[in-house]
Amino acid sequence: MNVVALNKEETTAKTLKMPNNLDVMIRRSGMLNKDVADRKGIRPETVSRHISGALQFTLKDAEEYAVILGCTPQDILFAQNAVPLFGYLDGNKVNVCDPTEAPRAFYTPYITTPDRRFVMSNHTAQNKRWANGRMYSFSNLCIERQCVDEHCFMRLSIVKIKGDKQVRFGVVYPEPGGTFSIGFNSDSHTDSEQGGAPPTLIHTEIKKEIILAWATPIVSCILQPDLMGMIEKK
Repeated sequence: MNVVALNKEETTAKTLKMPNNLDVMIRRSGMLNKDVADRKGIRPETVSRHISGALQFTLKDAEEYAVILGCTPQDILFAQNAVPLFGYLDGNKVNVCDPTEAPRAFYTPYITTPDRRFVMSNHTAQNKRWANGRMYSFSNLCIERQCVDEHCFMRLSIVKIKGDKQVRFGVVYPEPGGTFSIGFNSDSHTDSEQGGAPPTLIHTEIKKEIILAWATPIVSCILQPDLMGMIEKK
């Protein structure tokens, strides 16, 4: 058997830069790179190189970082994809992010799929601003495929009516013949929550015999993203 020996330069050149989650976990902890470096007994430049992947770290390194940051080695080793922000909710209207502006995305403390998107509440009405900052999660597959997900039926969803540029939050009701009724609310469910009553969907507007371009259900609502450990991608 022939054995090929590589010198140090060749070995370094052949090392792949593997993505990791170190930067996210440091930012989530509230510490600075220098703080982490001091506690680990290394230089801040080494932490920066570990973050970028320019210098690969070992499982022992991951375990030491995990102790410092109060997480697991797996949290350090495996990179997470940030969830892109789709738009901003104002009342029941969704103002889609301008593609010419810098995109925003958020890291979550849980595993997400590549199709996941967020809408952030950003109400302009004074009586609804208390709910600003909430994050609504959904899949963008039906947006890409231009179809209506059956899981939207009688559930809060993000929808687009065919021929209408405005994206909105509403509840989808199927009708015979392939059309739909859409129940729109003053917003998602903040009115009833503020008064302490159980959340209800009271429609302030109903449109019937609607043809939808697409509709996808809201999967979850994160009431306080910062307390969930969500951080924005740099």
